[in-house]
Amino acid sequence: MMEKKSGLFYFFFFIISVVLVSYMSDDKAANGRKPIGENAVITRTIDVSKNYREFPKLAGYWNTSLQKATIPVIAKVAEDSFGKAKIVRCWLNLDEMWDYRTHKYNFNFQIGVDKYKDIQEKFRESWNWEVESPIHYYDYLRAFSTHSEEILLNIRRYERDILDKKIPVSVHDYKMIIKEGLKHYKKLCPNIKYVQIGNEYNGESFMKATENEYYPFYRIGYEAVNEVNDDLGLKGNDRILIGMSPPAGRTEERLGRLFNLYKNDASKTKRLDFISWHEYGIPIPSTANREKEIKSLLKENSLPENIPFFISEHQPYHGSYKDNQLDHHMLNASHLPKSLYYTSLYSPQVNVFPWVLYHNQEIQTKFMYFSGPNEVETKESEIKMLPLGCSVKFLSMLEGVEIEINNSIDGNDLVLAAFNKNKLVVEAINYDTVRNVNLSIGNLQKIFPNFQGETLQIKKYLIDSAHSNCLTTPNYPGGIEQIEDLRIRPKKGKMELRHLLLEKNGLVLWEITKVK
Repeated sequence: MMEKKSGLFYFFFFIISVVLVSYMSDDKAANGRKPIGENAVITRTIDVSKNYREFPKLAGYWNTSLQKATIPVIAKVAEDSFGKAKIVRCWLNLDEMWDYRTHKYNFNFQIGVDKYKDIQEKFRESWNWEVESPIHYYDYLRAFSTHSEEILLNIRRYERDILDKKIPVSVHDYKMIIKEGLKHYKKLCPNIKYVQIGNEYNGESFMKATENEYYPFYRIGYEAVNEVNDDLGLKGNDRILIGMSPPAGRTEERLGRLFNLYKNDASKTKRLDFISWHEYGIPIPSTANREKEIKSLLKENSLPENIPFFISEHQPYHGSYKDNQLDHHMLNASHLPKSLYYTSLYSPQVNVFPWVLYHNQEIQTKFMYFSGPNEVETKESEIKMLPLGCSVKFLSMLEGVEIEINNSIDGNDLVLAAFNKNKLVVEAINYDTVRNVNLSIGNLQKIFPNFQGETLQIKKYLIDSAHSNCLTTPNYPGGIEQIEDLRIRPKKGKMELRHLLLEKNGLVLWEITKVK
């Protein structure tokens, strides 16, 4: 008897030791920090039968860059990761397509070749930080045309040169090259739908212009687009739409002046088909409520309010290029979902294009979804999804009907859920110190057909400093990291979703399906 009793004692001692080691390992993973205080747990009681709305396609609007050309394979990787884009914003640099010295077009130019570097009279604009690429323009534009429903084409450059009159290029040339370029690329990529004339026109690295200096170029732009529509026989919903350059900073003040200039434009053919602006480093409540402010400006100038609104570049945290890229990257990874989500709630007319799928990693890691070699033949396997891209991937997994959950835009956490095609997805994000997550899910029988307490499979994914993070773990191949795969049999249509020690700016997601 003594021997059996001793064996049982050591057996239970072993089990307790394993549990303690497991807990200590979790604690160690959080750098020794433990949840403390009354806000130590993220909690929600979620009734999945309470449908709210169709979950918006928050991951459906993409930005590309020509400062370091977005490699074509990323278009495919992005669709495989997030689904086909609703709209992709692409770029056309006029001085790369048309050379003022020869008046010749190169529609399939090699991107980023600085052929004006020795010409002091030529305005540099953003040439000083454009990276020469082996990629040609057709490959870039066709790739994103293929993997999106529509293209927004931002057309720019030569504006300051025309104003300064230091090189022989005129407003007549400007209209001609916009028209010929747009007509050519519209035939190449018929889903070019939107044209934006200029980018951050008042910025030092762009046109460096006042509203009064910029507006004549917008007028030329809408005239050119009108003529392209006529030349190609595009009418009704098939027309190419035209919009102004977004300003850089002081958005409402500058848009107000632009709207006033448009109001006083006597042309009978003037058009303003969409509005765009940028939001960097703005408090999330301000970004989320911007729609009513833009509509108020339009109303003041007697302009139509029921047109598309685009935040054509956005990240919640900007800072300077000297800031810690990793810290800002994780801040954006956690806060971008909050910004996108609440903008969709409070400003439903606004579509947001986060910056950016791919860029120069030395200066813009904090904004990037993907990294990898910048070569024409780059393979999918060479592309790494960064934590920000993983965060957008989480958003893309929230599909179908949104489930009503009690959240606050001023809260220190965010919990989202959606159900689609026999799959329930729940995401939690922590904006406070290290905390546990405890979510009570009820009424599962209302969303899973013929549910009689069958087994459910629960896959859990995590984004934090050590998971889904190829920035802190260079050998990690990138993408979302699955940390758990469980099978449970809920009782009375209820279950608990738990996660221990979620880091500040950490994101956890559960994907729940019936086991076949």
